[in-house]
Amino acid sequence: MDRRSFLRSIGGLAASVPLLSSLRAANAGDLVFPPRFVVFFHPNGTMPGDWWPKRAESETDFDLNVIHEPLQPFKDKLVLFRGIDLAAGNAGPGEPHQKGMGSLLTGRELLEGEFIGGDGSLAGWGSGISVDQEIANLISGQTARKSLELGVRATSAEVRARISYLGSSRPLPPQNDPTQLFEGMFSDFSRPQSENERHWARRRSVLDAATKQIGLMMPKLSSEDRTKLGQHLELVEQVERRLRPGAASCEVPGRPATLDPDSEETMPAVMDSQIELLVMALACDLTRVASLQVSNAQNQIRYPWLDSEGVGHSLSHSGPSDVNAHDEWVRRDTWLAGRLAHMMTLMSQIPEGDGTLLDHTLIFWGNELSVGNTHSQTNMPFLLAGGGSGRINTGRYLQLSTARPHNDLLVTLLQAFGSEATQFGNRNFNTGLIPGLLK
Repeated sequence: MDRRSFLRSIGGLAASVPLLSSLRAANAGDLVFPPRFVVFFHPNGTMPGDWWPKRAESETDFDLNVIHEPLQPFKDKLVLFRGIDLAAGNAGPGEPHQKGMGSLLTGRELLEGEFIGGDGSLAGWGSGISVDQEIANLISGQTARKSLELGVRATSAEVRARISYLGSSRPLPPQNDPTQLFEGMFSDFSRPQSENERHWARRRSVLDAATKQIGLMMPKLSSEDRTKLGQHLELVEQVERRLRPGAASCEVPGRPATLDPDSEETMPAVMDSQIELLVMALACDLTRVASLQVSNAQNQIRYPWLDSEGVGHSLSHSGPSDVNAHDEWVRRDTWLAGRLAHMMTLMSQIPEGDGTLLDHTLIFWGNELSVGNTHSQTNMPFLLAGGGSGRINTGRYLQLSTARPHNDLLVTLLQAFGSEATQFGNRNFNTGLIPGLLK
């Protein structure tokens, strides 16, 4: 083939595959996997000496402490904070557990009401929309469920048992029974072809045509031109591999075993079932926002599988100075970190383009208190996990030089999901974005 014919053929090929360069970019709008947001919650504070990194030379050079050891494989996808206070939890009616639960995701004080707190204080529901629901408004699209609220022994219909709100006095109750969750989400579910898969089918026909044309031209070219065209073919193959939707991304899970959702003995199995259903709901794009609430504030739950017989809220009041209570609490929090690691592992095994479901998910681990026996709400034990669709600087321990209200973290999360908001919740508790968190 002469040079002119070769160039003419290349021109025809370019015309038939005009979008190869754009296909290389994930933000070209062709095959983009949606961002997801998950809240992971447990109550009654933590043991600070075992939560904060035990060595920190810089924000990227630190060692995870004992509670977070199960998360070590995902250290580069974590963000820990020091210096964030639950300022909204110090305002309005109620006692610290009530106020912490109602303000954690809303950034607002509680309404007046008739719910009786542990010290006899009266309070009502939260007074505004929660950040998970605000994020759902931004990213839910046409999913079957705008959001998914799951619980593990998160019972009772009062303010100490709710974290998510559609708006003022509009709490969202969590579903505690994985069997009922499965029936509602998956019992008659047949996996639809996703928009990415439909888009891939259209692009595949173009890529196949390009590959066939290159193959026919190869024998007629000089060595130099074969090399150049071979490089072009390699690009086509790279694009194909990169954009092919993961076949195993969405699989209808098996029906979970029937378990008593209110039993301490079945709590680990219920927890794992809820995690697995949550992950698959995200993978199947049934929802893009979910929360997993592990019990209520002031619960009296034992963890017998950890040889921890102390009852939850009472155990937290024993404080760090009680060696036995301290060790039991650390075992519990470490177990919870292990369940979060299990969730992240499942997400990391689900391919999505160049990355995984975990890369496109941001998880917020929160609590309504920092220390249980003092009911402190300063230096809150907050943690972010996951890739956050590349919008978060992960692998960091952010020690803030000046204490910041947690509203600043909430509005920073909103901006990570595309919001232009500069405030969230009560405006009196907003001072600006958390520095260094967003890319």
